[in-house]
Amino acid sequence: MSSEKRLHPVAMLIGAIKTTRRWISGLVFPGIALLISQGFSLRTLALFLLGILIVSALAALWGFLTWRATTYEVTANSFRLKQGVIQKNERTIPLEHVQSVDTVQGVIQRFFGVVEVRVESAGGGASEPDASLSALDRAAAHELRREIEGSQGERSEETTRGPAFLRRLSARELLVAGATSGQIGIAFSLLAVGSQFLDDFLSDDFIRRLVETLMPNWLMVLLILIPVGLLLAWLLAIAGTVLAYNGFTLSREGNFLYIKRGLLERREATIPLSRIQAIRISEGLLRQPFGLAALRVESAGYGGDAGVSTMLFPLLPRNEVAKLLAEAVPEFAIDPALTPLPRRALGRYVFRSTFLALIVAFANALLSLLVFQTTSGLLASLLILPAAAYGWLSYRDAGWAFEGDRLVVRYRSLGRKTAIAPRRRLQSRGVVRTPFQRRVRLATFVAEIASGSGGFALRVRDLDAGSARDLVVALSARPVPLRTYDGPGAQGTSA
Repeated sequence: MSSEKRLHPVAMLIGAIKTTRRWISGLVFPGIALLISQGFSLRTLALFLLGILIVSALAALWGFLTWRATTYEVTANSFRLKQGVIQKNERTIPLEHVQSVDTVQGVIQRFFGVVEVRVESAGGGASEPDASLSALDRAAAHELRREIEGSQGERSEETTRGPAFLRRLSARELLVAGATSGQIGIAFSLLAVGSQFLDDFLSDDFIRRLVETLMPNWLMVLLILIPVGLLLAWLLAIAGTVLAYNGFTLSREGNFLYIKRGLLERREATIPLSRIQAIRISEGLLRQPFGLAALRVESAGYGGDAGVSTMLFPLLPRNEVAKLLAEAVPEFAIDPALTPLPRRALGRYVFRSTFLALIVAFANALLSLLVFQTTSGLLASLLILPAAAYGWLSYRDAGWAFEGDRLVVRYRSLGRKTAIAPRRRLQSRGVVRTPFQRRVRLATFVAEIASGSGGFALRVRDLDAGSARDLVVALSARPVPLRTYDGPGAQGTSA
Protein backbone atom coordinates (compact mmCIF):
# COMPACT_ATOMS: atom_id res chain seq x y z
CA MET A 1 0.00 0.00 0.00
CA SER A 2 1.02 3.62 -0.46
CA SER A 3 2.72 5.92 2.02
CA GLU A 4 1.35 9.35 2.94
CA LYS A 5 0.96 11.62 -0.08
CA ARG A 6 0.09 15.27 -0.61
CA LEU A 7 -2.32 16.96 -2.96
CA HIS A 8 -1.25 18.67 -6.16
CA PRO A 9 0.11 22.22 -5.53
CA VAL A 10 -2.92 23.63 -7.36
CA ALA A 11 -4.83 22.73 -4.17
CA MET A 12 -3.22 25.83 -2.60
CA LEU A 13 -4.86 28.06 -5.21
CA ILE A 14 -8.21 26.29 -4.93
CA GLY A 15 -8.13 26.59 -1.14
CA ALA A 16 -7.15 30.28 -1.37
CA ILE A 17 -9.99 31.03 -3.78
CA LYS A 18 -12.54 29.28 -1.57
CA THR A 19 -11.27 31.11 1.51
CA THR A 20 -11.22 34.48 -0.28
CA ARG A 21 -14.75 33.97 -1.57
CA ARG A 22 -15.96 33.02 1.90
CA TRP A 23 -14.30 36.00 3.61
CA ILE A 24 -15.20 38.58 0.96
CA SER A 25 -18.85 37.48 0.96
CA GLY A 26 -18.96 38.55 4.60
CA LEU A 27 -17.18 41.86 3.97
CA VAL A 28 -18.72 43.00 0.70
CA PHE A 29 -21.81 44.68 2.16
CA PRO A 30 -19.91 46.52 4.94
CA GLY A 31 -17.38 47.62 2.31
CA ILE A 32 -20.07 48.94 -0.04
CA ALA A 33 -21.76 50.71 2.88
CA LEU A 34 -18.40 52.33 3.77
CA LEU A 35 -17.86 53.51 0.19
CA ILE A 36 -21.33 55.00 0.02
CA SER A 37 -21.01 56.72 3.41
CA GLN A 38 -17.62 58.22 2.49
CA GLY A 39 -18.76 59.42 -0.90
CA PHE A 40 -16.41 57.17 -2.93
CA SER A 41 -13.39 59.29 -2.07
CA LEU A 42 -9.95 58.29 -3.35
CA ARG A 43 -8.75 57.51 0.17
CA THR A 44 -11.74 55.25 0.83
CA LEU A 45 -11.23 53.40 -2.47
CA ALA A 46 -7.56 52.90 -1.64
CA LEU A 47 -8.43 51.48 1.79
CA PHE A 48 -11.04 49.23 0.22
CA LEU A 49 -8.56 47.84 -2.33
CA LEU A 50 -5.92 47.46 0.37
CA GLY A 51 -8.37 45.43 2.45
CA ILE A 52 -9.01 43.14 -0.53
CA LEU A 53 -5.25 42.64 -1.03
CA ILE A 54 -4.74 41.81 2.64
CA VAL A 55 -7.62 39.31 2.58
CA SER A 56 -6.20 37.73 -0.59
CA ALA A 57 -2.71 37.46 0.91
CA LEU A 58 -4.02 35.88 4.11
CA ALA A 59 -6.16 33.50 2.05
CA ALA A 60 -3.11 32.49 0.01
CA LEU A 61 -1.17 31.82 3.21
CA TRP A 62 -4.06 29.79 4.59
CA GLY A 63 -4.26 27.84 1.34
CA PHE A 64 -0.56 26.93 1.62
CA LEU A 65 -0.91 25.85 5.27
CA THR A 66 -4.01 23.79 4.44
CA TRP A 67 -2.21 22.08 1.54
CA ARG A 68 0.77 21.27 3.75
CA ALA A 69 -1.44 19.87 6.52
CA THR A 70 -3.41 17.60 4.16
CA THR A 71 -2.14 14.10 3.45
CA TYR A 72 -3.79 10.86 2.38
CA GLU A 73 -2.84 7.19 2.16
CA VAL A 74 -4.30 3.77 1.44
CA THR A 75 -3.39 1.10 3.97
CA ALA A 76 -4.11 -2.63 3.83
CA ASN A 77 -7.76 -2.17 4.83
CA SER A 78 -8.60 1.55 4.96
CA PHE A 79 -8.33 4.96 3.33
CA ARG A 80 -7.00 7.69 5.61
CA LEU A 81 -7.23 11.46 5.16
CA LYS A 82 -5.50 13.91 7.50
CA GLN A 83 -6.48 17.58 7.47
CA GLY A 84 -6.46 20.68 9.67
CA VAL A 85 -4.09 23.57 10.26
CA ILE A 86 -5.03 24.42 13.83
CA GLN A 87 -7.21 21.46 14.74
CA LYS A 88 -5.94 18.17 13.31
CA ASN A 89 -8.59 15.86 11.88
CA GLU A 90 -8.10 12.32 10.64
CA ARG A 91 -10.79 10.46 8.72
CA THR A 92 -10.52 6.68 8.25
CA ILE A 93 -12.84 4.84 5.85
CA PRO A 94 -12.70 1.03 5.73
CA LEU A 95 -12.12 -0.04 2.13
CA GLU A 96 -14.97 -2.53 2.29
CA HIS A 97 -17.34 0.39 2.98
CA VAL A 98 -16.19 2.52 0.04
CA GLN A 99 -19.19 2.99 -2.22
CA SER A 100 -17.39 4.78 -5.04
CA VAL A 101 -14.30 6.79 -5.99
CA ASP A 102 -15.55 9.60 -8.23
CA THR A 103 -13.72 12.45 -9.92
CA VAL A 104 -15.04 15.96 -10.59
CA GLN A 105 -13.32 18.50 -12.80
CA GLY A 106 -14.48 22.07 -12.35
CA VAL A 107 -13.34 25.10 -14.33
CA ILE A 108 -10.18 25.65 -12.26
CA GLN A 109 -9.24 21.97 -12.26
CA ARG A 110 -9.73 21.77 -16.03
CA PHE A 111 -7.48 24.80 -16.58
CA PHE A 112 -4.60 23.18 -14.65
CA GLY A 113 -5.28 19.62 -15.82
CA VAL A 114 -6.12 18.20 -12.36
CA VAL A 115 -9.22 16.59 -10.86
CA GLU A 116 -11.06 16.56 -7.54
CA VAL A 117 -11.40 13.04 -6.11
CA ARG A 118 -14.41 12.23 -3.93
CA VAL A 119 -14.48 9.06 -1.85
CA GLU A 120 -18.03 8.03 -0.93
CA SER A 121 -18.93 5.41 1.65
CA ALA A 122 -22.31 3.80 2.20
CA GLY A 123 -22.64 5.47 5.59
CA GLY A 124 -21.86 8.97 4.40
CA GLY A 125 -24.15 11.94 4.00
CA ALA A 126 -26.11 12.57 0.84
CA SER A 127 -24.98 16.19 0.27
CA GLU A 128 -21.24 16.02 0.92
CA PRO A 129 -18.67 13.31 0.13
CA ASP A 130 -17.01 11.47 3.00
CA ALA A 131 -13.56 12.52 1.81
CA SER A 132 -12.64 15.07 -0.85
CA LEU A 133 -9.19 15.66 -2.36
CA SER A 134 -9.46 19.01 -4.13
CA ALA A 135 -6.59 18.57 -6.60
CA LEU A 136 -4.77 15.48 -7.87
CA ASP A 137 -3.18 15.01 -11.25
CA ARG A 138 -4.67 12.33 -13.47
CA ALA A 139 -1.95 9.80 -12.72
CA ALA A 140 -2.29 10.20 -8.93
CA ALA A 141 -6.11 10.00 -9.13
CA HIS A 142 -5.88 6.85 -11.28
CA GLU A 143 -3.40 5.28 -8.87
CA LEU A 144 -5.61 6.09 -5.85
CA ARG A 145 -8.64 4.55 -7.53
CA ARG A 146 -6.63 1.44 -8.43
CA GLU A 147 -5.40 1.03 -4.87
CA ILE A 148 -8.86 1.39 -3.33
CA GLU A 149 -10.66 -0.78 -5.86
CA GLY A 150 -7.88 -3.35 -5.97
CA SER A 151 -7.96 -3.61 -2.18
CA GLN A 152 -11.64 -4.50 -2.32
CA GLY A 153 -10.67 -7.75 -3.99
CA GLU A 154 -13.07 -7.25 -6.87
CA ARG A 155 -10.65 -6.81 -9.75
CA SER A 156 -9.13 -9.44 -11.98
CA GLU A 157 -5.90 -9.70 -13.93
CA GLU A 158 -7.88 -9.15 -17.14
CA THR A 159 -8.68 -5.54 -16.20
CA THR A 160 -5.22 -4.12 -16.81
CA ARG A 161 -6.06 -3.05 -20.38
CA GLY A 162 -8.32 -0.21 -19.21
CA PRO A 163 -12.10 0.27 -19.32
CA ALA A 164 -13.94 -1.08 -22.34
CA PHE A 165 -16.17 1.50 -24.05
CA LEU A 166 -19.85 0.50 -24.08
CA ARG A 167 -21.93 3.47 -25.23
CA ARG A 168 -21.80 7.25 -25.60
CA LEU A 169 -24.68 9.71 -25.69
CA SER A 170 -24.57 11.53 -29.03
CA ALA A 171 -25.36 15.24 -29.45
CA ARG A 172 -28.70 14.40 -31.07
CA GLU A 173 -29.62 12.00 -28.27
CA LEU A 174 -28.61 14.64 -25.71
CA LEU A 175 -31.00 17.20 -27.18
CA VAL A 176 -33.79 14.64 -27.42
CA ALA A 177 -33.15 13.66 -23.77
CA GLY A 178 -33.51 17.29 -22.74
CA ALA A 179 -36.62 17.86 -24.84
CA THR A 180 -38.34 14.74 -23.40
CA SER A 181 -36.90 14.83 -19.87
CA GLY A 182 -40.17 15.84 -18.20
CA GLN A 183 -38.28 18.42 -16.09
CA ILE A 184 -40.46 21.27 -17.30
CA GLY A 185 -42.02 21.55 -13.84
CA ILE A 186 -38.62 22.24 -12.28
CA ALA A 187 -37.94 24.78 -15.02
CA PHE A 188 -41.24 26.51 -14.24
CA SER A 189 -40.18 26.71 -10.59
CA LEU A 190 -36.95 28.45 -11.65
CA LEU A 191 -38.96 30.88 -13.77
CA ALA A 192 -41.23 31.60 -10.80
CA VAL A 193 -38.23 32.30 -8.57
CA GLY A 194 -36.77 34.55 -11.28
CA SER A 195 -40.03 36.48 -11.56
CA GLN A 196 -40.03 36.97 -7.79
CA PHE A 197 -36.56 38.52 -7.96
CA LEU A 198 -37.77 40.70 -10.84
CA ASP A 199 -40.66 41.95 -8.72
CA ASP A 200 -38.18 43.11 -6.09
CA PHE A 201 -36.46 45.39 -8.64
CA LEU A 202 -39.64 46.83 -10.19
CA SER A 203 -41.51 49.60 -8.44
CA ASP A 204 -45.12 49.21 -7.37
CA ASP A 205 -46.08 52.16 -9.58
CA PHE A 206 -44.55 50.51 -12.64
CA ILE A 207 -46.36 47.21 -11.93
CA ARG A 208 -49.67 49.05 -11.40
CA ARG A 209 -49.40 50.94 -14.70
CA LEU A 210 -48.41 47.72 -16.49
CA VAL A 211 -51.47 45.92 -15.12
CA GLU A 212 -53.77 48.81 -16.10
CA THR A 213 -52.37 48.72 -19.62
CA LEU A 214 -52.67 44.96 -20.11
CA MET A 215 -55.94 44.32 -18.25
CA PRO A 216 -58.30 45.26 -21.14
CA ASN A 217 -56.55 42.63 -23.29
CA TRP A 218 -56.06 40.02 -20.57
CA LEU A 219 -57.17 37.10 -22.74
CA MET A 220 -54.68 37.96 -25.47
CA VAL A 221 -51.95 38.44 -22.87
CA LEU A 222 -52.63 34.97 -21.42
CA LEU A 223 -52.62 33.43 -24.89
CA ILE A 224 -49.16 34.93 -25.41
CA LEU A 225 -47.65 34.50 -21.94
CA ILE A 226 -48.62 30.83 -21.49
CA PRO A 227 -46.92 29.61 -24.71
CA VAL A 228 -43.89 31.83 -24.01
CA GLY A 229 -43.64 30.48 -20.46
CA LEU A 230 -43.92 26.90 -21.70
CA LEU A 231 -41.25 27.53 -24.32
CA LEU A 232 -38.85 29.10 -21.79
CA ALA A 233 -39.42 26.27 -19.32
CA TRP A 234 -38.83 23.71 -22.07
CA LEU A 235 -35.60 25.45 -23.14
CA LEU A 236 -34.43 25.56 -19.51
CA ALA A 237 -35.10 21.83 -19.17
CA ILE A 238 -33.03 21.16 -22.30
CA ALA A 239 -30.22 23.40 -21.03
CA GLY A 240 -30.15 21.62 -17.66
CA THR A 241 -29.95 18.23 -19.33
CA VAL A 242 -27.13 19.41 -21.62
CA LEU A 243 -25.14 20.73 -18.65
CA ALA A 244 -25.61 17.52 -16.65
CA TYR A 245 -25.25 14.83 -19.32
CA ASN A 246 -23.05 16.30 -22.05
CA GLY A 247 -20.47 13.73 -23.14
CA PHE A 248 -22.17 10.94 -21.15
CA THR A 249 -20.02 7.84 -21.63
CA LEU A 250 -20.50 4.39 -20.11
CA SER A 251 -17.52 2.02 -19.83
CA ARG A 252 -16.76 -1.19 -18.01
CA GLU A 253 -13.56 -2.65 -16.57
CA GLY A 254 -13.80 -5.98 -14.80
CA ASN A 255 -16.38 -5.69 -12.05
CA PHE A 256 -16.70 -1.90 -12.25
CA LEU A 257 -18.73 0.47 -14.39
CA TYR A 258 -17.41 3.96 -15.17
CA ILE A 259 -19.60 6.93 -16.06
CA LYS A 260 -18.27 10.24 -17.43
CA ARG A 261 -20.56 13.24 -17.93
CA GLY A 262 -20.90 17.01 -17.61
CA LEU A 263 -20.24 20.16 -19.63
CA LEU A 264 -18.98 22.85 -17.25
CA GLU A 265 -18.21 20.41 -14.43
CA ARG A 266 -16.96 17.06 -15.66
CA ARG A 267 -17.76 14.10 -13.44
CA GLU A 268 -16.52 10.53 -13.46
CA ALA A 269 -18.33 8.02 -11.26
CA THR A 270 -17.50 4.42 -10.36
CA ILE A 271 -20.20 1.79 -9.79
CA PRO A 272 -19.12 -1.64 -8.43
CA LEU A 273 -21.23 -4.36 -10.03
CA SER A 274 -21.44 -6.19 -6.71
CA ARG A 275 -23.36 -3.25 -5.19
CA ILE A 276 -26.04 -3.05 -7.88
CA GLN A 277 -29.30 -4.34 -6.43
CA ALA A 278 -31.80 -3.47 -9.15
CA ILE A 279 -32.15 -1.84 -12.55
CA ARG A 280 -34.98 0.56 -13.38
CA ILE A 281 -36.10 1.21 -16.96
CA SER A 282 -38.02 4.50 -17.12
CA GLU A 283 -40.21 5.42 -20.10
CA GLY A 284 -41.53 8.94 -19.55
CA LEU A 285 -44.80 10.25 -20.96
CA LEU A 286 -42.92 12.08 -23.72
CA ARG A 287 -40.56 9.20 -24.41
CA GLN A 288 -42.78 6.13 -24.44
CA PRO A 289 -44.60 7.05 -27.70
CA PHE A 290 -41.20 7.24 -29.42
CA GLY A 291 -39.90 3.99 -27.93
CA LEU A 292 -37.25 5.72 -25.75
CA ALA A 293 -36.16 4.94 -22.20
CA ALA A 294 -33.62 5.81 -19.48
CA LEU A 295 -31.74 3.40 -17.22
CA ARG A 296 -31.05 3.82 -13.51
CA VAL A 297 -29.27 1.55 -11.02
CA GLU A 298 -30.16 1.04 -7.38
CA SER A 299 -27.04 0.25 -5.36
CA ALA A 300 -26.76 -1.08 -1.83
CA GLY A 301 -26.00 0.68 1.43
CA TYR A 302 -24.78 -0.71 4.74
CA GLY A 303 -26.84 -1.50 7.80
CA GLY A 304 -29.48 1.19 8.19
CA ASP A 305 -28.14 3.37 5.40
CA ALA A 306 -30.19 3.96 2.32
CA GLY A 307 -29.14 2.84 -1.11
CA VAL A 308 -28.05 5.11 -3.94
CA SER A 309 -29.87 5.71 -7.21
CA THR A 310 -27.62 6.56 -10.16
CA MET A 311 -28.29 7.25 -13.83
CA LEU A 312 -26.82 4.39 -15.86
CA PHE A 313 -27.75 5.84 -19.26
CA PRO A 314 -30.04 8.84 -19.83
CA LEU A 315 -31.60 7.91 -23.20
CA LEU A 316 -31.65 4.98 -25.60
CA PRO A 317 -34.21 3.09 -27.69
CA ARG A 318 -36.29 0.71 -25.59
CA ASN A 319 -35.46 -2.22 -27.87
CA GLU A 320 -31.73 -1.71 -27.22
CA VAL A 321 -31.98 -1.85 -23.42
CA ALA A 322 -31.45 -5.61 -23.17
CA LYS A 323 -28.34 -5.42 -25.36
CA LEU A 324 -26.75 -2.68 -23.25
CA LEU A 325 -27.59 -4.51 -20.02
CA ALA A 326 -26.01 -7.69 -21.41
CA GLU A 327 -22.74 -5.77 -21.93
CA ALA A 328 -22.81 -3.65 -18.77
CA VAL A 329 -24.63 -5.75 -16.15
CA PRO A 330 -25.32 -9.25 -17.57
CA GLU A 331 -27.02 -10.36 -14.35
CA PHE A 332 -29.90 -7.98 -15.14
CA ALA A 333 -30.13 -8.61 -18.90
CA ILE A 334 -33.63 -10.00 -19.24
CA ASP A 335 -36.75 -8.84 -21.08
CA PRO A 336 -39.42 -11.54 -20.61
CA ALA A 337 -43.09 -11.48 -21.47
CA LEU A 338 -44.92 -10.24 -18.37
CA THR A 339 -47.95 -11.81 -16.74
CA PRO A 340 -50.79 -9.25 -16.92
CA LEU A 341 -53.24 -8.51 -14.14
CA PRO A 342 -56.65 -10.22 -14.03
CA ARG A 343 -59.55 -8.41 -15.63
CA ARG A 344 -61.26 -7.89 -12.26
CA ALA A 345 -58.42 -5.56 -11.20
CA LEU A 346 -59.31 -2.94 -13.83
CA GLY A 347 -62.13 -1.43 -11.76
CA ARG A 348 -59.86 -0.90 -8.77
CA TYR A 349 -57.22 0.87 -10.89
CA VAL A 350 -59.78 3.17 -12.49
CA PHE A 351 -61.44 3.92 -9.13
CA ARG A 352 -58.12 4.83 -7.46
CA SER A 353 -57.26 7.18 -10.32
CA THR A 354 -60.65 8.89 -10.45
CA PHE A 355 -61.44 9.07 -6.73
CA LEU A 356 -59.85 12.49 -6.16
CA ALA A 357 -61.24 13.85 -9.44
CA LEU A 358 -64.75 12.71 -8.44
CA ILE A 359 -64.50 14.47 -5.09
CA VAL A 360 -63.24 17.70 -6.69
CA ALA A 361 -65.91 17.61 -9.39
CA PHE A 362 -68.71 16.95 -6.91
CA ALA A 363 -67.56 19.65 -4.47
CA ASN A 364 -67.11 22.18 -7.25
CA ALA A 365 -70.50 21.44 -8.78
CA LEU A 366 -72.23 21.65 -5.39
CA LEU A 367 -70.52 24.95 -4.57
CA SER A 368 -71.42 26.44 -7.95
CA LEU A 369 -75.09 25.44 -7.80
CA LEU A 370 -75.79 26.35 -4.17
CA VAL A 371 -73.59 29.43 -3.69
CA PHE A 372 -73.03 30.99 -7.12
CA GLN A 373 -76.16 29.48 -8.72
CA THR A 374 -74.36 28.67 -11.94
CA THR A 375 -73.52 25.47 -13.80
CA SER A 376 -69.92 26.46 -14.61
CA GLY A 377 -68.71 24.24 -11.76
CA LEU A 378 -69.68 21.20 -13.83
CA LEU A 379 -66.59 21.86 -15.95
CA ALA A 380 -64.52 20.20 -13.23
CA SER A 381 -66.11 16.91 -14.26
CA LEU A 382 -63.88 17.05 -17.34
CA LEU A 383 -61.05 15.90 -15.05
CA ILE A 384 -62.72 12.51 -14.59
CA LEU A 385 -62.13 11.25 -18.12
CA PRO A 386 -58.31 11.76 -18.21
CA ALA A 387 -58.07 10.36 -14.67
CA ALA A 388 -59.94 7.24 -15.76
CA ALA A 389 -57.69 6.95 -18.83
CA TYR A 390 -54.64 7.09 -16.55
CA GLY A 391 -56.13 4.33 -14.41
CA TRP A 392 -56.68 2.17 -17.48
CA LEU A 393 -53.09 2.78 -18.62
CA SER A 394 -51.79 1.85 -15.16
CA TYR A 395 -53.78 -1.38 -15.28
CA ARG A 396 -52.68 -2.22 -18.83
CA ASP A 397 -48.98 -1.61 -18.11
CA ALA A 398 -48.79 -3.42 -14.77
CA GLY A 399 -47.35 -6.91 -14.81
CA TRP A 400 -44.70 -9.23 -13.43
CA ALA A 401 -42.44 -12.13 -14.34
CA PHE A 402 -40.02 -14.45 -12.57
CA GLU A 403 -37.60 -15.95 -15.03
CA GLY A 404 -33.97 -17.03 -14.84
CA ASP A 405 -33.97 -16.42 -11.08
CA ARG A 406 -34.77 -12.76 -11.69
CA LEU A 407 -37.87 -10.80 -10.74
CA VAL A 408 -39.26 -8.29 -13.24
CA VAL A 409 -41.98 -5.85 -12.18
CA ARG A 410 -43.64 -3.20 -14.34
CA TYR A 411 -45.86 -0.36 -13.13
CA ARG A 412 -46.83 3.19 -14.01
CA SER A 413 -46.07 6.37 -12.11
CA LEU A 414 -46.93 8.99 -14.75
CA GLY A 415 -44.31 7.31 -16.94
CA ARG A 416 -43.99 3.56 -17.31
CA LYS A 417 -41.27 1.91 -15.20
CA THR A 418 -39.81 -1.58 -15.23
CA ALA A 419 -37.67 -2.89 -12.37
CA ILE A 420 -35.35 -5.90 -12.57
CA ALA A 421 -33.84 -7.58 -9.50
CA PRO A 422 -32.22 -11.00 -9.00
CA ARG A 423 -33.78 -13.15 -6.29
CA ARG A 424 -30.62 -13.08 -4.18
CA ARG A 425 -30.80 -9.28 -4.02
CA LEU A 426 -34.23 -9.23 -2.39
CA GLN A 427 -34.27 -8.37 1.28
CA SER A 428 -37.90 -9.31 1.84
CA ARG A 429 -40.97 -10.35 -0.03
CA GLY A 430 -44.60 -10.49 1.05
CA VAL A 431 -48.29 -10.21 0.25
CA VAL A 432 -50.68 -7.52 1.52
CA ARG A 433 -54.47 -7.91 1.24
CA THR A 434 -57.07 -5.35 2.21
CA PRO A 435 -60.70 -6.34 2.94
CA PHE A 436 -61.71 -4.90 -0.46
CA GLN A 437 -59.06 -7.01 -2.21
CA ARG A 438 -60.18 -10.18 -0.42
CA ARG A 439 -63.67 -9.77 -1.83
CA VAL A 440 -62.36 -10.01 -5.41
CA ARG A 441 -59.48 -12.45 -4.69
CA LEU A 442 -56.74 -9.90 -5.33
CA ALA A 443 -53.58 -8.97 -3.43
CA THR A 444 -50.59 -6.62 -3.53
CA PHE A 445 -47.14 -8.14 -3.90
CA VAL A 446 -44.22 -6.26 -2.31
CA ALA A 447 -40.48 -7.03 -2.45
CA GLU A 448 -37.76 -4.81 -0.99
CA ILE A 449 -34.21 -4.50 -2.25
CA ALA A 450 -31.43 -5.07 0.28
CA SER A 451 -30.37 -1.43 0.52
CA GLY A 452 -31.12 -0.47 4.09
CA SER A 453 -34.02 1.41 5.65
CA GLY A 454 -34.46 3.59 2.58
CA GLY A 455 -34.52 0.59 0.27
CA PHE A 456 -36.22 0.47 -3.10
CA ALA A 457 -39.52 -1.45 -3.16
CA LEU A 458 -40.90 -3.47 -6.08
CA ARG A 459 -44.68 -3.48 -5.89
CA VAL A 460 -47.51 -4.93 -7.99
CA ARG A 461 -51.03 -3.93 -6.99
CA ASP A 462 -54.07 -6.13 -7.46
CA LEU A 463 -52.63 -9.28 -8.96
CA ASP A 464 -54.39 -12.59 -8.42
CA ALA A 465 -54.12 -13.60 -4.74
CA GLY A 466 -53.04 -17.15 -5.56
CA SER A 467 -50.41 -15.90 -8.04
CA ALA A 468 -49.08 -13.48 -5.40
CA ARG A 469 -48.61 -16.27 -2.84
CA ASP A 470 -47.00 -18.56 -5.45
CA LEU A 471 -44.61 -15.76 -6.44
CA VAL A 472 -43.56 -15.22 -2.82
CA VAL A 473 -42.86 -18.94 -2.41
CA ALA A 474 -40.91 -19.08 -5.69
CA LEU A 475 -38.78 -16.10 -4.64
CA SER A 476 -37.74 -17.73 -1.37
CA ALA A 477 -34.20 -18.98 -1.89
CA ARG A 478 -34.69 -21.34 1.04
CA PRO A 479 -37.73 -22.32 3.10
CA VAL A 480 -38.57 -19.36 5.32
CA PRO A 481 -41.78 -18.44 7.12
CA LEU A 482 -43.75 -16.05 4.92
CA ARG A 483 -46.46 -13.87 6.35
CA THR A 484 -49.61 -12.74 4.60
CA TYR A 485 -51.31 -9.66 6.04
CA ASP A 486 -55.06 -9.40 5.47
CA GLY A 487 -55.48 -5.73 6.20
CA PRO A 488 -54.87 -3.57 9.30
CA GLY A 489 -55.21 -5.42 12.58
CA ALA A 490 -55.53 -8.83 10.95
CA GLN A 491 -53.48 -11.79 12.04
CA GLY A 492 -50.69 -12.88 9.68
CA THR A 493 -50.73 -16.41 8.28
CA SER A 494 -47.67 -18.37 7.21
CA ALA A 495 -47.38 -19.44 3.61
